[in-house]
Amino acid sequence: DFWLDWKDRQFWVTVTPIVEVMYPGAIMYYFWTFYRQPFGATLSITGLLVGKWITMVFAWYWWSN
Repeated sequence: DFWLDWKDRQFWVTVTPIVEVMYPGAIMYYFWTFYRQPFGATLSITGLLVGKWITMVFAWYWWSN
């Protein structure tokens, strides 16, 4: 299945940059269209970092208990 092992294949070279550009772009479009605020990319990166931190904390908690 593509979504289970996409990092093990050759597609990560094309999928990763596309996702890294499209995700902040979509959030930027939303915030610019509705609020006229230019901080969509900053918010998306902050959200990704918070999500990564939450994942690491809970994965360690569930793994250690």
